Amino acid sequence: MKKNDNTGMLSTFVGGTLWGVNGVMGNYLFLHKNVTTPWLIPYRLILAGFLLLSYLYYKKGSKIFDILKNPKDLVQIVLFGFIGMLGTQYTYFSAIQFSNAAIATVLTYFGPTLVLIYMCLREKRKPLKYEIVSICLSSFGVFLLATHGDITSLQISFKALVWGILSALSVVFYTVQPESLLKKYGASIVVAWGMMIGGIFIAFVTKPWNISVTFDFITFLVLMLIIVFGTITAFILYLTGVNIIGPTKASIIACIEPVAATICAILFLGVSFGFLDLIGFICIISTIFIVAYFDKKAKIPFKISC
Repeated sequence: MKKNDNTGMLSTFVGGTLWGVNGVMGNYLFLHKNVTTPWLIPYRLILAGFLLLSYLYYKKGSKIFDILKNPKDLVQIVLFGFIGMLGTQYTYFSAIQFSNAAIATVLTYFGPTLVLIYMCLREKRKPLKYEIVSICLSSFGVFLLATHGDITSLQISFKALVWGILSALSVVFYTVQPESLLKKYGASIVVAWGMMIGGIFIAFVTKPWNISVTFDFITFLVLMLIIVFGTITAFILYLTGVNIIGPTKASIIACIEPVAATICAILFLGVSFGFLDLIGFICIISTIFIVAYFDKKAKIPFKISC
């Protein structure tokens, strides 16, 4: 395995972990600070986009606007911001709204399976055995962590099913769509403009300035942690991983997110941890070692042109 592949796997792993931590911090705001999704998502995206663009402007100057000057690239970044960046979050939280977090998580993490199907069709090949095993293990692990083995918690309405499927499709779009933009501009600029575009759009829909929340120092601190680590850093690291190791492996490794969320929920929110949760934990962690091990034996053209 090349050093770059190790870097890509580590980037994806850390990005997925930060997403899991981010979810717990967001849950804290929901439970204790009267924060709602229509308030959090637009402020999270706009502030993260603004901070990242400000930093990039300091480092690169007016080059950060090049992506907006090319008509083709402009269309691509708008689609990424609207469907990819905003879509992954809005559809996920909508699935929760019409069902529960367990159903939303299980349906969203059907995304890696769809990514594998897409890549196999695109590359005109059959899935490798280790890919199938990894997908099955990670999906089963996510199911156990999300439901604690209680399948009755997956009673689902038609609206929840639709939003959950849309969430999985958004994950696929976010993972595979920005390949040409990543190659041309890098992950930071793509993420920054995607956040800004998605955030501005949803802000005019939800009007967060009209929503009352308990905004004190703790709220501000947690919000900044969500923005800096759970949004800017996490999204950049994930797309950096996609850029290096490809969408299939990256989406599998990113299943570490519910593991990280479970650990943080146990440590900080007092959530219980049972035997089936441990099995789910082991299943997901094992997929990372499977991907890493078999990647040494067979170099498959997973990589997107980046």
